[in-house]
Amino acid sequence: MEEKIIQEAIDALKNQKRPELISCPVYGQYSANPITFMYNDERKQYEMNFSRPSDKKVRSVKAFAKIIAEELRRRENSSGDKSTVSINLSGGSFIPDDNFGKTTITFERLNSQQWKLIKSGINTRMDHRQFLLFLQGLKPSIEYFTDVFRSYATLRMIGRTELTSNPVFTEDGQNSGYTCSYKLEDGTTGEEKFPTGFVANVQFAKAGDKSYNIPIDLLFTRNEDDEIEIEVLCPEFENIEEQAIIDEAEYIKQQTSGYSDLLVLSDF
Repeated sequence: MEEKIIQEAIDALKNQKRPELISCPVYGQYSANPITFMYNDERKQYEMNFSRPSDKKVRSVKAFAKIIAEELRRRENSSGDKSTVSINLSGGSFIPDDNFGKTTITFERLNSQQWKLIKSGINTRMDHRQFLLFLQGLKPSIEYFTDVFRSYATLRMIGRTELTSNPVFTEDGQNSGYTCSYKLEDGTTGEEKFPTGFVANVQFAKAGDKSYNIPIDLLFTRNEDDEIEIEVLCPEFENIEEQAIIDEAEYIKQQTSGYSDLLVLSDF
């Protein structure tokens, strides 16, 4: 009799025990999916087994396009449904699952050293030595660099003499430049002509394969010590940089064109 009572008590407890697993809908931003929850005896609550978001970062547009395709393949999302790519001024981002997931893949653009050098030099006033160092840094991007460098290196001689006039802009047929009058220590006078600028063909991104012609204008002036200073100007630089970013966005769009439902935003 006692054994029967014990068994009935055990059966009653079994019937009252919470189910170990339950399934219920979880609502994302756009739809709901059935998710299985497991009961945690210690916390006395049902919990979903959350996976840790796998945030990633890439530094080139090619790697960005490749990781988008690979992430969608791993998620078996052949159309790119509820996934978003955003291209911005500094790079971009990719969210593989805008509905439930929290994973974000970031694209942080790494500009080429030549591009960064020009960008930092624009609207900067330099003395002769600083300008020659700036020019030397752009050597890989300047066609006929030796001739260009030689023409501006002449300023070293003039910079040590007495300048008798401010540099004057001149134009003679197809040639234009600055004419600077000077007087040497022995009393000899002369004039020297310098180009008003040069063109640098600069790669936009490090390890990239697309470059852009950047026209550099130079403004020659004298300071209070009669030394020549050169100001580096490029009125077109902002437009050129915007075009380079647009070209990257177009590259991403081309590489992801097979995903009919993928949202690609140019956010700039």
